[in-house]
Amino acid sequence: MRYELINNLIYEDENILVVNKVSNMPTVPLKNSNEGNSLLDVVSDYCPQVKSFAGYSEHEGGVLHRLDTPTTGLVLIAKNRSSFEFLREKQKEDLFIKKYLVKSISKKSDLPGFGDFPFKDPKNEKQIIIKSLFRHYGRGRTCVRPVLETYSSSIISKASNKYYETTVVFEKEKDDINYFICSLTNGFRHQIRVHMAWSGYPLVGDVLYGAPINRDFGLDCFEMTFLNPYTLKEQTVTKKDIKL
Repeated sequence: MRYELINNLIYEDENILVVNKVSNMPTVPLKNSNEGNSLLDVVSDYCPQVKSFAGYSEHEGGVLHRLDTPTTGLVLIAKNRSSFEFLREKQKEDLFIKKYLVKSISKKSDLPGFGDFPFKDPKNEKQIIIKSLFRHYGRGRTCVRPVLETYSSSIISKASNKYYETTVVFEKEKDDINYFICSLTNGFRHQIRVHMAWSGYPLVGDVLYGAPINRDFGLDCFEMTFLNPYTLKEQTVTKKDIKL
């Protein structure tokens, strides 16, 4: 586990770490689990102070944002409470930008709970912004669905209290796979996955949102931009191995 961390530690200073999470690893410990195999657990073996304070919850320590278990990519972790609070406020101000490489198939969604997609086809535009409220959906609230202000009041009453935006840029198509760059600031659970499935381009391997089973999962956070809590200057951290 330590070897994996050393090879995936992308940036570190006295206040923060940026770590590359591998696929099939939870970002933070799962509820009612003591396995100790989350990204936060591994990082805390190297840097115990990331667990010395409660962040968004008792078990999330200094993690500023979570990636879904199958998703790979960069995770920003604060080493102390003051840095965490500073970065959390900047995230609320939309000053924490995350970019993802998205690999999608072409398939119009036939899943229940998805209304018609009201925006332009992201494959035919230089850039589009997909914007919606969100609501949890299904047994155990394991899924998410987009919600618009035109929906019924009963659905809107179950939705988030703010709109979330995903900026989508089409890059290329190769071997029936569509490559997009998606970026966001504040994120909702499954945001990119849901917005892309809604648009007719579910992520490769995202069975939950209509794609066939695949050992690959088409979502990787490859770049993030934020204000460094010590220098107060904008900083961009990028993975070096991204290929389109």
